[in-house]
Amino acid sequence: MAGASDMVKAFGMERLGVAPSLTSRHIVGSAIDMSVGWQGNLLIVDSHGHPVEIKTPPWSGMNLQLHRVGESYGVIKYNRRGRDEPHWSDNGT
Repeated sequence: MAGASDMVKAFGMERLGVAPSLTSRHIVGSAIDMSVGWQGNLLIVDSHGHPVEIKTPPWSGMNLQLHRVGESYGVIKYNRRGRDEPHWSDNGT
């Protein structure tokens, strides 16, 4: 048990916001954890080739407009109970 606690501390997971999963989309290669951030307006192109300018906060992966752009590519922001800011997957879990 001490080894697990050491790993949690080493990877900065003390405040993860959700319990670790043994059936994660990460295990099957269908999820990624990534921190996203920018300053000022963000101009990004969705999968249909339409430019989307994001002008409103938050300037992070929690931005709802950014979620819609991700969805156009089949990458869905975590949408379950709890808060898992860096988690994106093919089905939102």
